[in-house]
Amino acid sequence: MNTEGFACPNRKCPYFEITDAHIRALVGDGKHGRAERIQTFRCQACHTTFTSRLNTSFFRLKTPSHQVAVVLSALAEGLDPSAAERVFGFRQVTIATWLSRAGEHARNLHERFFCHLRLPHLQLDELRTRLRCAKQVLWLWLAIDPCTKLLPVLHLGPRTQNAAYTVIHSLRQILAPGCLPLFTSDGLNLYFYALTAHFGHWLEVVQRGRHVRQWQVAASLIYGQLKKSYRRRKLVRVTHVMRLGTQEALTVALQELGFSGRLNTAFIERVNLTVRHGVAALARRTWATAQQAPQLLAHLEWWRAYYHFVRPHASLRVALVQPRERGGKRLAQRYRQRTPAMAAGRTTDDGRRARCSLTHCHRFSLESHSRQVRWQCHGVERRVKGSAEEVE
Repeated sequence: MNTEGFACPNRKCPYFEITDAHIRALVGDGKHGRAERIQTFRCQACHTTFTSRLNTSFFRLKTPSHQVAVVLSALAEGLDPSAAERVFGFRQVTIATWLSRAGEHARNLHERFFCHLRLPHLQLDELRTRLRCAKQVLWLWLAIDPCTKLLPVLHLGPRTQNAAYTVIHSLRQILAPGCLPLFTSDGLNLYFYALTAHFGHWLEVVQRGRHVRQWQVAASLIYGQLKKSYRRRKLVRVTHVMRLGTQEALTVALQELGFSGRLNTAFIERVNLTVRHGVAALARRTWATAQQAPQLLAHLEWWRAYYHFVRPHASLRVALVQPRERGGKRLAQRYRQRTPAMAAGRTTDDGRRARCSLTHCHRFSLESHSRQVRWQCHGVERRVKGSAEEVE
């Protein structure tokens, strides 16, 4: 029996969290379940037994996994929970529980896979939304890499300077050491202060005979803004403003990445439309607004995992050297579809694709050793926990 990806959950066991199948620490211990047969494993060292669904969003669910997967896929494609209740016949409370567990598992999946990223270009923007029983306006902060279509950061909160600091700080944590992307955004000034506070270094200078530390913004940091002017809800003027760096440096950097070299926010604006179509609570003039912020955040986390690991992106497809025959009267396959995670090298397409709650995600949640990573920001020194195993 193939036990690759599974590990003993007993912390006192010498084979704790060792997922290598060649060690042969785990053996099959039968199956259980009435609606669906679930594999049980047993550790030969400590005799601990556990199921294949441990540490997954399917753990202790009585509903068959394929039915849960169909419902969650529909929620990630724009169906709201109340409509899913009428279509699939499950109670809305049950669907909300599945969505909450899938969102938590998706967040752990992103923490496990999205680390030490090298993103040469990032576009930033925010999306406006409301809750059903609250007058407070919430903003969805997003960032996208136009090359791989990755969404490395997702934050739901107010449109304040602290929220901008949180977004850029989270982004700084998942970037590889020494990685300095090119940033573009709209005319919101909150990004400028957050970027200059996180991308730089401390200098020892002498002032009035004393040695003091002074924060120096990175000289190679390039940040451009696209300011739009409206009149009577119509766009009348677009102005390009370079906040950091020069226009020539931005043009050269964009052309090296294969773009036209013109400052734009087209990719993040298109993602805004995609997320509105994928999450029913964010659609314009909808009755399917979320009741609470944690519920909406769980739905967003699950949608992001579905977007990264399951749904192929049309612009990321790769032409095959030799067209592949598919039999019958169908045309030969000329392209290989890819997801954003595949384009970024986070997953492969050989049958081990990370499909979050659509398959059993035992490969990613068992390895939970943490290490302390120290990040020094402008006036802030924090210790944050990261994954112990780096993704190659």
